[in-house]
Amino acid sequence: MPIEWPDAPESSALSVTIPDNWPAPPAGPPDILVASLPFSVNVTWTVPVPHNMSLGGNFQLRAYVESVGPGPETQIGTTQVVPVTPGQVSYAHAFIVPGGTLLGEGELFGGVPVSGVYKIVCVLQHLNPGPTWISGFAEENLRMFLQP
Repeated sequence: MPIEWPDAPESSALSVTIPDNWPAPPAGPPDILVASLPFSVNVTWTVPVPHNMSLGGNFQLRAYVESVGPGPETQIGTTQVVPVTPGQVSYAHAFIVPGGTLLGEGELFGGVPVSGVYKIVCVLQHLNPGPTWISGFAEENLRMFLQP
């Protein structure tokens, strides 16, 4: 998904990836994670020229999950503040999520079994020193979290 900028160029890339967390070998299916093991939410974004020379301030980055069907909807990890470096065009951050943070398939949430499938969304804002008009979001495909 793009990051929106106030003037040309008016957008740049923001992406989210979640690497497989299956114990190796062998690795499991790429879209299925093990609920009891830690996993990472990797976020990358770019700042287009000429914005990279004059932006200043910080980026604020947050990650959220939403269960498909019954289950938790919450922020994962803490809000991250990433300083803007003049001239830098590429940025990255990894949210490390402890094992057991999300419920696996069939575990109970409020007495109801969950699907173990989640949508993961990351939100980026620019702060200089307060919110500005530069923001974006990216989401990852649904993931199945198996029980331990």
